[in-house]
Amino acid sequence: MLDLRRGAQRKQRILDQFGADLIASSASFMPQLDQDRLTRCVQHLKERERTVVMLTYYDEQTGADVAGFLGLSEANVRVIRHRAIHQLRECMGVAL
Repeated sequence: MLDLRRGAQRKQRILDQFGADLIASSASFMPQLDQDRLTRCVQHLKERERTVVMLTYYDEQTGADVAGFLGLSEANVRVIRHRAIHQLRECMGVAL
Protein backbone atom coordinates (compact mmCIF):
# COMPACT_ATOMS: atom_id res chain seq x y z
CA MET A 1 0.00 0.00 0.00
CA LEU A 2 2.85 2.36 0.79
CA ASP A 3 4.41 1.71 -2.60
CA LEU A 4 1.18 2.71 -4.32
CA ARG A 5 0.98 5.89 -2.28
CA ARG A 6 4.62 6.73 -2.95
CA GLY A 7 4.14 6.04 -6.65
CA ALA A 8 1.12 8.32 -6.79
CA GLN A 9 2.99 11.05 -4.92
CA ARG A 10 5.97 10.67 -7.26
CA LYS A 11 3.72 10.96 -10.32
CA GLN A 12 2.05 14.03 -8.88
CA ARG A 13 5.42 15.73 -8.20
CA ILE A 14 6.54 15.03 -11.76
CA LEU A 15 3.25 16.32 -13.15
CA ASP A 16 3.49 19.45 -10.99
CA GLN A 17 7.05 20.05 -12.16
CA PHE A 18 6.66 19.32 -15.87
CA GLY A 19 2.89 19.28 -16.46
CA ALA A 20 2.56 22.91 -17.50
CA ASP A 21 5.01 22.34 -20.36
CA LEU A 22 3.04 19.30 -21.54
CA ILE A 23 -0.27 21.13 -21.57
CA ALA A 24 1.15 24.18 -23.35
CA SER A 25 2.93 22.13 -26.01
CA SER A 26 -0.02 19.83 -26.71
CA ALA A 27 -2.44 22.76 -26.99
CA SER A 28 -0.39 24.31 -29.78
CA PHE A 29 -0.73 21.16 -31.92
CA MET A 30 -4.53 20.96 -31.72
CA PRO A 31 -6.00 21.64 -35.17
CA GLN A 32 -8.82 24.13 -35.45
CA LEU A 33 -12.06 22.62 -36.69
CA ASP A 34 -13.77 24.46 -39.52
CA GLN A 35 -17.44 24.00 -38.60
CA ASP A 36 -18.77 25.34 -41.90
CA ARG A 37 -16.59 23.00 -43.92
CA LEU A 38 -17.55 20.04 -41.73
CA THR A 39 -21.23 20.86 -42.18
CA ARG A 40 -20.81 20.97 -45.97
CA CYS A 41 -18.90 17.67 -45.91
CA VAL A 42 -21.59 15.96 -43.83
CA GLN A 43 -24.28 17.28 -46.18
CA HIS A 44 -22.42 15.74 -49.14
CA LEU A 45 -22.62 12.25 -47.62
CA LYS A 46 -25.28 9.87 -48.87
CA GLU A 47 -28.40 9.87 -46.72
CA ARG A 48 -27.70 6.49 -45.10
CA GLU A 49 -24.09 7.44 -44.27
CA ARG A 50 -25.17 10.82 -42.93
CA THR A 51 -27.84 9.17 -40.76
CA VAL A 52 -25.34 6.68 -39.30
CA VAL A 53 -22.85 9.46 -38.52
CA MET A 54 -25.48 11.70 -36.99
CA LEU A 55 -26.97 8.96 -34.83
CA THR A 56 -23.56 7.73 -33.72
CA TYR A 57 -21.77 10.98 -32.97
CA TYR A 58 -24.45 13.59 -32.39
CA ASP A 59 -27.14 11.47 -30.73
CA GLU A 60 -24.49 9.18 -29.12
CA GLN A 61 -26.32 6.00 -30.07
CA THR A 62 -24.59 2.62 -29.94
CA GLY A 63 -24.01 0.57 -33.06
CA ALA A 64 -26.74 -1.83 -31.95
CA ASP A 65 -29.21 1.03 -31.50
CA VAL A 66 -28.40 2.49 -34.91
CA ALA A 67 -28.66 -0.95 -36.52
CA GLY A 68 -32.06 -1.55 -34.93
CA PHE A 69 -33.33 1.89 -35.93
CA LEU A 70 -32.23 1.51 -39.56
CA GLY A 71 -32.99 -2.20 -39.90
CA LEU A 72 -29.35 -3.10 -40.61
CA SER A 73 -26.85 -5.43 -39.00
CA GLU A 74 -24.31 -4.00 -36.57
CA ALA A 75 -21.51 -5.05 -38.94
CA ASN A 76 -23.15 -3.12 -41.75
CA VAL A 77 -23.43 -0.03 -39.53
CA ARG A 78 -19.70 -0.29 -38.74
CA VAL A 79 -18.81 -0.50 -42.44
CA ILE A 80 -21.06 2.43 -43.34
CA ARG A 81 -19.62 4.50 -40.47
CA HIS A 82 -16.04 3.63 -41.46
CA ARG A 83 -16.62 4.64 -45.08
CA ALA A 84 -18.39 7.84 -44.05
CA ILE A 85 -15.52 8.84 -41.77
CA HIS A 86 -13.07 8.14 -44.58
CA GLN A 87 -15.08 10.41 -46.90
CA LEU A 88 -15.26 13.13 -44.24
CA ARG A 89 -11.50 13.00 -43.74
CA GLU A 90 -10.92 13.36 -47.46
CA CYS A 91 -13.40 16.22 -47.70
CA MET A 92 -11.81 18.00 -44.71
CA GLY A 93 -8.31 17.45 -46.14
CA VAL A 94 -7.10 15.38 -43.21
CA ALA A 95 -4.28 12.99 -43.98
CA LEU A 96 -3.53 10.01 -41.77
